Amino acid sequence: MLIVSHTRSLRPTVLRLFLLAGLIVCSLSALAQAPVPPLNSRDMAMTLTGDFTIASVGDLMMRRPASQLADPDVQAALRLIRDADLAVGNMEGELANLRDFEGPLNGFVGSHEVAADLKKIGFDMVNRAQNHLFDSEAEGMFSTNALLDEAGIAHAGTGRNLDAAAAPVYLEIPQGRVAMVGMHAPLWHELRRLAATPQVGNLGGRPGLNMLNYSETIVVSEQQLAALKQVRDQFLEFSSNYDNPRPLPQNEPSDRLRFPASSSGREDPTYRVARPGETPGTIDYTIRSTDLTRTLRSIRNAKRYADFVVATAHIHQGQSVLEQMHLSTKPPQFYIDLAHQAIDVGADIFVGHGVQLLRGIEIYQGKPIFYGLGEFFREALWTLPEQMGQTDANQHGARENFARNFGGSTQSLESLVAVSHYRDGELAEVRLYPTELGAEGPDSRLGIPRLAPPDIAQRILERMQRLSSEFGTTIDIQGSVGVIKI
Repeated sequence: MLIVSHTRSLRPTVLRLFLLAGLIVCSLSALAQAPVPPLNSRDMAMTLTGDFTIASVGDLMMRRPASQLADPDVQAALRLIRDADLAVGNMEGELANLRDFEGPLNGFVGSHEVAADLKKIGFDMVNRAQNHLFDSEAEGMFSTNALLDEAGIAHAGTGRNLDAAAAPVYLEIPQGRVAMVGMHAPLWHELRRLAATPQVGNLGGRPGLNMLNYSETIVVSEQQLAALKQVRDQFLEFSSNYDNPRPLPQNEPSDRLRFPASSSGREDPTYRVARPGETPGTIDYTIRSTDLTRTLRSIRNAKRYADFVVATAHIHQGQSVLEQMHLSTKPPQFYIDLAHQAIDVGADIFVGHGVQLLRGIEIYQGKPIFYGLGEFFREALWTLPEQMGQTDANQHGARENFARNFGGSTQSLESLVAVSHYRDGELAEVRLYPTELGAEGPDSRLGIPRLAPPDIAQRILERMQRLSSEFGTTIDIQGSVGVIKI
């Protein structure tokens, strides 16, 4: 009876605790959804004084050391990285000591010497939130991160749990403190397994990356929507044939519909009628609000504690269903909005990568946005079975086309180094140095960057002029260098 009486006497307290916990959860949920407030103007300023340069590149799909190569064109490209005050890129794939690594070896796995070689080349910070993160599962992620740590290269976008993956990484350089926040939008629903999860107390906390999950809607004309609805309704006429048919759509808006996909658990595609100015076939993406708020908060917080903030994103998504996967030259609207919001809350530069070619450049609020810097290193030809002598080298397979002639052209082997020059906290100019990756050379040198010869450089810069003009950016071509004056 004493125990029962004691329990009863605690009931109001327990109830109050539950109510308090509920209020805290609701408050935290509201906080996660709330807009990120701006910092004070003094904290939003870029506070690196004097002259400052940052070299930005896209993917570092690197399998072996390259810094010691005596090729003058290779060294000229690497010197652009080494001479900058800060150099950033995207570490694509994983690194491991193949002699003692105990994790699975799949996909893009480079030698452990690559991390130290990246430091010799001059790289200071890299993004790690990318779709090859689990090529060797979580063991490969931890191996790569440890090698980068040992080499003294700061890395952002991954961690043991979501807090670590989303957090800014800081680096002290002579001019001050710089920070980086990394993020990735998944290619396919299956790749959502790469997402880190939050840890609550000692519960949960899956390793992975800072994921920007999203929903997508395909824009169609009114006639196309009517045709899709007719096909769907004809499917539903056979519902009585099945014991557990899908429920009929309820309260569906007149300007959109969900179309049934397979029964394997994949999401049904959604279609809606085009708004004024929209082109049918455009994909309308919406980032999950909690992911967006978390990432913007990290950028804002980084700006409070750093003099210069790099926001970097690995995003493959295209603007239209008509564009080939990995070969979209036009960033979708959600990507543009993301870059703008990142700068609005504190980023000083936005460095994008993902698609295996170049996208345009925008100068927004006096700060550079690179929507796609292509591939600085692209050693995509190498496979572990061939390296280990388990299979014959195949020069006519799918990997050969992916490495040399992806999408029917060599554009994936053409890239550039973007060097942004600042004077007393203001962007003065961006200089673009075209590179190429040995499209006409032997397999042994394929994917290693070198300054592009004049004819290829001209072709790359003219393409960049066209793609960047859509953002109001003018690129002057001076010899084999593109110049954006601010």
